[in-house]
Order: sequence, then structure tokens, then C-alpha cells
Amino acid sequence: MNPTLPESLDFLQGDPAPVWPEASPANAADLLPQTVADQLLQLDGVDGAWIERDGQGKPCVVLHYSYAGIPHHLPASVQGLPVRIVGGEPIYAGG
Repeated sequence: MNPTLPESLDFLQGDPAPVWPEASPANAADLLPQTVADQLLQLDGVDGAWIERDGQGKPCVVLHYSYAGIPHHLPASVQGLPVRIVGGEPIYAGG
């Protein structure tokens, strides 16, 4: 039994809609100031820093830590927001 292929493999059949429409700018509370992000990325083992919402919808700063083990040198809070640490292995570019 051979399945019938659609005429086009473009399943979107057009351009995708943006996740954040231009009419809805990003909430400033969900963005780390560039200087703060730069400082966090200077910490040993940190290769990512961003803000996410937790299960209750409250913002928290997420730090991606590249090494295994407990990173005692990382802050518990940043700009009054709690910090959540993720990772345990390096991030690599590639495909």
C-alpha cells in the first residue's frame, strides 16, 4: 500500500505567523537588560541567561550552566527575581 503524497510538501502553504505579532511588543519585565545579561555571561560556566515564567506565571531568571556539579558561585537572585539553573553540559553549535 503506497500512501498518496500531496502535490506540495509545503505543509504550511504560506508564511508562518509570527509568535509575537508586531502589535504586541515584548513585555519589558520579560527581558534582561543587556548589561545584566553580559555580566551573567561572564560568570564561569554560564553560557545562557534569560527570563522565563514559572508554573505560576511568575518571572524567574534562568541560567544555563555548562558544567556538571553544583554551581555555588552563581547568584540566587538577579534584579529581585529568583534564579533557576539548567544545563549540566556545554552548548555546542552544530547540526
